[in-house]
Amino acid sequence: MKSKMIRNLFLIFAGISVLLLGSCSGNSIPKKSSGDFSQYEYAVSFYSYRPKGKGDILTKLFFIDKKGEQKEYSLKGYNVGTLFQEGNEIYAYSFGARPHLVFKSPSTYSVYPSQFSFMDFTNYPVRFVSKGQKGSIEGLSVEDGRVGVLRSRIRYTNSKNKQVLSPEVNLSLGKGIEVNSKIFVTGFDLVDDDMSFLYLDEEKNEFEFIELQDPSQSDFQELLLVDGKVITIGNPHFSRFDDEEKREEKKNKVSLTSIDPTSLEVKEEIFEAERVLTAYPIKNHFRFVTSDHRLLEYTSDLRLISEKDLSDTDFVNLYSDTSLTVQEVRYTNDKVVVLATPAKASTKEVGIIVEFDAETLEVKKRITIPLSEKTEWKTDSTDLLLIDHP
Repeated sequence: MKSKMIRNLFLIFAGISVLLLGSCSGNSIPKKSSGDFSQYEYAVSFYSYRPKGKGDILTKLFFIDKKGEQKEYSLKGYNVGTLFQEGNEIYAYSFGARPHLVFKSPSTYSVYPSQFSFMDFTNYPVRFVSKGQKGSIEGLSVEDGRVGVLRSRIRYTNSKNKQVLSPEVNLSLGKGIEVNSKIFVTGFDLVDDDMSFLYLDEEKNEFEFIELQDPSQSDFQELLLVDGKVITIGNPHFSRFDDEEKREEKKNKVSLTSIDPTSLEVKEEIFEAERVLTAYPIKNHFRFVTSDHRLLEYTSDLRLISEKDLSDTDFVNLYSDTSLTVQEVRYTNDKVVVLATPAKASTKEVGIIVEFDAETLEVKKRITIPLSEKTEWKTDSTDLLLIDHP
């Protein structure tokens, strides 16, 4: 009797799964393939939960080639928040419990299963995805009905080529970098309203917190791997528990941290500036741009190499343009790429991509992504992927 009941439950759940997949099929039926991604430079997603005149959420996803020509998908019912490339496939991860997509070519896509245990009813929305030494690293929120505490786990492939789920940690994880069998991550604690820097020891599958002196309580805006060191650059995190004196003490302090991933030796510096706009590695150094238009270059052990004034340059003007909102910054060895969207709802374009030379920060290319429909669009979330050509 008991085995029959379990069998019936299994059939019910299987039926529900089929129905759920069927409900997504309108936008996920594979289309005829027309080649690979070799001609494309960028994949970019724009998600809106309030597209005018439409009754559902919508994601616009574009593949953009080297000439700026674009292939567009309008994905009704999908709220894509993260793009990730693995080999010759591009994954589009949705928020919450909505299905993910995988593009096997610019013209072929289908639903990508979450691959969690069939009997695990916990939702694991993807917070971030990064490249690991043996596959993708996924930072996952834990949503099982409990409220009041933000919780996360990490899914990764260990040294034995086994996919592993980390223990839960009471943080919302933001970014992750894997080096020397450790996954360094940053996280936010909702209860204490503070930030944490920690790593997952893959050999033990345990989290270890990194103690910092950091008087301004960094928000860890940037997490970089530079010359073998893990680097964080952050603006002050102003907690709801801070009084006016504490806020004044934190004000105009940019936090820099360098960690040796082997010895776990930590170096910290404070730089006087209102805030950091962005940061990126260049050769075996790193640079960051401040809101008062300075470009600072540092070594991985936090030694200042140079300082340059960027006033009236196209790069800082992109940030100061009130008609635009800078959404994402990506980089390669030779370029820095900025994605910006209209600050207000637009009927003309969904965004622009501007390429800068990494050394000089001079404009190399500017790509406008037009709105293909005669309607109003306001972006709520974006992602930008620089397509690799393995």
